[in-house]
Amino acid sequence: MATAAFSSSSLSSRPTYSCIRCAERKVKCDRQKPCSACVKHNVACVFNSPQPPRKRHRRAKDQILTDRLRHYEALLQKQGIDPSKLTDPPDSKPPRALSHTVSVIPEEVQLGTPSSVESEPGEGINNTYVLHGQGRFKLVDNTLYARVVEEFHDPEDALEDSSNDASDIEASDNDLSFVLGSQPKSTTRSRHPPPERIHQLWQIFIENVDPLTKIVHVPTVRPAIEKAASNIATIPRSFEALMFSIYAAAVMTLNEDDCIQRLGEPRKTLLSRYISATKAALSRAKFMGTISLVVLQALVLYLLSVRDIYEPRAVWSLTGVAVRIAQSMGLERDGLSLGLPPFETEMRRRLWWLLKTHDFRTAELCGLVKLRDLYVGDENTKYPINVNDNQLYPGMPSLVAESNTMTDFIFIAVRYECINFAARRVTKFRQQGKSASQFDLYASGSDKVEINEAFREVEEVLETKYLRYCDPSQPLHLLTMVMARFAMNVIRFLTHHPRSWGRIEPTPLSERQWVWEVSIKLLEQHNMLQSNPLLKRFTWHAAYFQQWHAFIHVLDTLRANPLMADAEKAWQLISHKYENTPDMVVDTRKPIHIAVGMLCLKAYSDREAALVNGNMCPPPTPKFILQLRQQREIARIKRQAREGKSSRSEDPIRYGQIKARDISPRPDTDAIHLSNTLEATYLQQNTTSHPPDFTQSGGAIEGDPFWLINGFDDSQVGNVDDVTNMDLDFMFAQDYGVENTDTQTVTWEQWDTWLADSNLIPS
Repeated sequence: MATAAFSSSSLSSRPTYSCIRCAERKVKCDRQKPCSACVKHNVACVFNSPQPPRKRHRRAKDQILTDRLRHYEALLQKQGIDPSKLTDPPDSKPPRALSHTVSVIPEEVQLGTPSSVESEPGEGINNTYVLHGQGRFKLVDNTLYARVVEEFHDPEDALEDSSNDASDIEASDNDLSFVLGSQPKSTTRSRHPPPERIHQLWQIFIENVDPLTKIVHVPTVRPAIEKAASNIATIPRSFEALMFSIYAAAVMTLNEDDCIQRLGEPRKTLLSRYISATKAALSRAKFMGTISLVVLQALVLYLLSVRDIYEPRAVWSLTGVAVRIAQSMGLERDGLSLGLPPFETEMRRRLWWLLKTHDFRTAELCGLVKLRDLYVGDENTKYPINVNDNQLYPGMPSLVAESNTMTDFIFIAVRYECINFAARRVTKFRQQGKSASQFDLYASGSDKVEINEAFREVEEVLETKYLRYCDPSQPLHLLTMVMARFAMNVIRFLTHHPRSWGRIEPTPLSERQWVWEVSIKLLEQHNMLQSNPLLKRFTWHAAYFQQWHAFIHVLDTLRANPLMADAEKAWQLISHKYENTPDMVVDTRKPIHIAVGMLCLKAYSDREAALVNGNMCPPPTPKFILQLRQQREIARIKRQAREGKSSRSEDPIRYGQIKARDISPRPDTDAIHLSNTLEATYLQQNTTSHPPDFTQSGGAIEGDPFWLINGFDDSQVGNVDDVTNMDLDFMFAQDYGVENTDTQTVTWEQWDTWLADSNLIPS
């Protein structure tokens, strides 16, 4: 008896977990104090207590249900109904205890087993449903996982998400931050701005971002922001990711002067800080495996913040991650068909369609098919309804009818009318047995007549349902009017795309003139979006939706006919475009900027030559032409200096002569001022200090070209640490390509090839 008692006490004092050293070495620990492994290696044996079990937060869930019941009872009392006098119907079942879950699970899944569930011959059991609760969603769409859910005593246990409970060490063990290109920080608390700055950034977000996105329900999130600002230490990780994404999105919408004036720091500093903090917060929230709608909202806002910073293919790939996360939460299926509450259904619709429209545009910028997976069916997610935010609230019994008056959702409602037009065209196209890669709007014959008829219908809907009620003195209304008409002109242009002219011989002069006028209207409208003072807070949105095809067509036409009637007006619009979008000159990471810049230079050179040949005095050279010429002259000198560096050891005398000759400006350009001694010295120093070398960090080891030749090393294609050198080869490839076509117009197939191939350049 004593022996048994002694054994029992010994076992009870023995640890039930491994010591720290054995756990790190991943070896079995005998759990003695000290353990034999630590004694053998003569190190301290330390046991840490395990993490306490996660709390289920049952009280909070009960409180939410209680609050909902009180809300419903209050609604009944407003209608003159006393809830206490309500009686159950005679055939009702006895009341059950209050459930802790709000998950929607079919009865056959909750109660049945494979042997007990009966079905009629020829009928299958629908295993598609969504587990949901507390802003978390998990789609169940197969029999295997439906069977797994049955084994949970409480189906909401299948929704357990440890992103807010895991320690930083546990988070690092499951680190997927490489997807966002950064390492997670141990804490993000220090990156929050002061409370007054949090409220300021939140207000900027409400004014500049929310009217064009509507994926965050402002009336619901505002109290949470106020609570978080008052006590940063207690913010859940999922909501903290959303807060940082709101900061980043708010800063992204401001220009340099606004950031200095309103936030007291340069835009680049603020944007870098909050984008990095957003990435760290998303990693801490384990976004790759999340089922939280809040985390997905944060990821989508992050994508909007970096879409003009990252290379298009990187943005498109990250968007694909967000789409997969959304699909795992069932967002591609309408909430009503899944039995979800009305408020959650509407917020899921808003988030899904913003993500998809973003996906369409990024695919287009990568040279890929834009609408490859645009489907609209009975089970697919419906478009959001046109209502004000204050008409939506958690726990609402049903969705309200669409408003016939102006709402704060007007801009997005117009966007989805245009998407619906495209969806109908894509559906018609698929019915013809064609693939998505063959989709176009510039069909001929009866197809064009049908497209024009459908276009007139959507144009009438936009004018009668939305635009005629807009007040141009209101910024959001003015933006909606301009963007709607811009979208209509885009459809007009695509329906008569110059790409189709090669199939129609000859192309009528009236057709060419009509497309020219539409292209000029597109330039005018896009310039208005970027320069109108009323639209200043929305200019961030316009730059991403530049109609490059129309811009290229205008330049092609000016090159073919330099002295046409509207040439002066067109060049003024092009000049305004470069003034409104300075990144088209300075951001050489985007191949489209380089390619269009080369075409601008060719077209303007042709105009100067035509004026001289006609005995006319050329006007002063526009500033953007001077900048483009200077940029390419500097690039030419840097390239030749690098090439000369490699041959200097072979012939040092000849190298010195080439270097002296190339530092002087070219006689055929008036754009560059290299006669200035300081700039010439700067170029001389900076073009010879970093010769290409296979031994650089990230390059092939010890100059061995084997890795590069066989495609195992692409570091020499473009070094991300030297953006200027990376882009020079592409810039000159474009230059040579355009120079070789002095007497002909660059074909659309060439543009497609250049844009698609050049996106392989890393940013």
